[in-house]
Amino acid sequence: MEKYVIFGFDMETDIGSYLKTYNGVKYGTMKIISILNKYDITATFLFTGDTALNNPEKVVEVAEEGFEVGCHSLKHETVGDVGFNMPNDSPILESEMEARLIENIRIVKKLSEKEPTTFRAPRLWQGHGQIKILEKLGFRIDASYSVAAHKKQILPYHPSEDNWLEKGKMNILEIPNFAFLDDKNDYSKYFCKNDQWPLLRLLGADFVFKNQKHVLKKQSKFSDICVLLFYLHPWEFEKMPEKFEYDEGTFIFKPELSKNCGDFMVKAFDRYIDLCLNDGFKFSSCGEFYEIWRNYEQQIDK
Repeated sequence: MEKYVIFGFDMETDIGSYLKTYNGVKYGTMKIISILNKYDITATFLFTGDTALNNPEKVVEVAEEGFEVGCHSLKHETVGDVGFNMPNDSPILESEMEARLIENIRIVKKLSEKEPTTFRAPRLWQGHGQIKILEKLGFRIDASYSVAAHKKQILPYHPSEDNWLEKGKMNILEIPNFAFLDDKNDYSKYFCKNDQWPLLRLLGADFVFKNQKHVLKKQSKFSDICVLLFYLHPWEFEKMPEKFEYDEGTFIFKPELSKNCGDFMVKAFDRYIDLCLNDGFKFSSCGEFYEIWRNYEQQIDK
């Protein structure tokens, strides 16, 4: 059995849609790159269009360091099925999606000088209309499937043309973001239940490494290649506020959104990589894994 880890970093405003600052992108990105380079491993950085425009030097930096650069929508916006209630947030109309994604591609491509082929929907709120547009525009990978939310697919698959949550014959490859599938821990007390995010930051590397074995065990029943796709954020590597005051009100965040951001996360990320390397894991970008999985599919078809 081959075991892979893919780190996907969503390059966005701090604490997702709640703040308009970019402290994570400005100061956390280099911390991430330093650790990746320390272990000589790769990753995928997915930029919203507005993040790229406001931090063009970071797109250049990531690209020049040799990492994959992908797209994360034009802004940190809802492009699919809503997962939970958020203030001041309305889904993008399907008629708007293609033009906004084309602009996201244009910005990222111009700054990185690379053609983006991987996409992830903000908050993993993907929808079928967006998948069809991704396919039309030539994206090879969508990294938006949440195992915690949808529960069915645990391995990469090609979506159905009728329902992106089901297997089918579309060209685009869906790589699920894993969730902890064991019944030995009480995940109900955490913000995202048994989702892997944000438990690396909340509980540390040893917890994640120990409990991911249940995911690998389930995957190995169906595939000789197992993969753990993470969705992480540069703002987790910088200290974040517990609340933020706007002109018309104050956001008081749930503790899970700011807890352990900064030094704890930096150390947890470093230790997790070390644990995985010592256990025989390989690290890949989304783009590289596409080729790995395609070769695996061809072997199965023979």
